[in-house]
Amino acid sequence: MSQTNESSPVITKYPDAPMPTPFTRFNRHNLLIQIPKFVIMCANIMMMVLNGHDKD
Repeated sequence: MSQTNESSPVITKYPDAPMPTPFTRFNRHNLLIQIPKFVIMCANIMMMVLNGHDKD
């Protein structure tokens, strides 16, 4: 007995998923764009941590 792919619960293809545009892919792979975004994200998290320890 062999199990067919149709009865398998594992999803291997997503035909309705949107594909990124070339501009989106460029932005996701460009380090000159990603490094400042990473630094800003880290600064935002650090500000939340510091503000969360304020005692009123």
